[in-house]
Amino acid sequence: MQHLDSFQEKTIGAINLLHQHGYVEAMLTLTFAAIDQMAWLTFAGDESNGAHFKDWVKRYIDPDTNLDCTADDLWAARCGLVHTATAESRHNIKATASAKKIFYTTGSAKCSVSKSSDVIFIDADKLVKRFICSWLQYRLDIASDPKLKDLAINKANKILSYVQSF
Repeated sequence: MQHLDSFQEKTIGAINLLHQHGYVEAMLTLTFAAIDQMAWLTFAGDESNGAHFKDWVKRYIDPDTNLDCTADDLWAARCGLVHTATAESRHNIKATASAKKIFYTTGSAKCSVSKSSDVIFIDADKLVKRFICSWLQYRLDIASDPKLKDLAINKANKILSYVQSF
């Protein structure tokens, strides 16, 4: 578990550095990538997918309660931001799409009224904080669930790590 904890500590540290320097888009991109990684650790099999991402988000982030959005909204936002650096993805622009586009606020900026029914605003800092809290809850679950722990350890051994040489 030390390898996983070290990896996650570096990831959260990088997210915090991006935040401190005002690189909000990169901070969010790395946060979504980290959620992907946690979802991958949680499910059997070599590849993770959108369903795994959404299941992890529902279980640990609980976006309906904590962010006023759905796991589908976050998946669509993740796809848009990671792949095109936009709020749009096929999951929220197709006529049959139910996910909403997510735009982000920071600091004291708030959007209390949206004139578009397919757009919502989320506080970027709140999303990151929820992810960090979710990681901690996931870590507690690993400690108390031997099956989840075995799965996480086996997969964590595949995670790349950089060792600085002098």
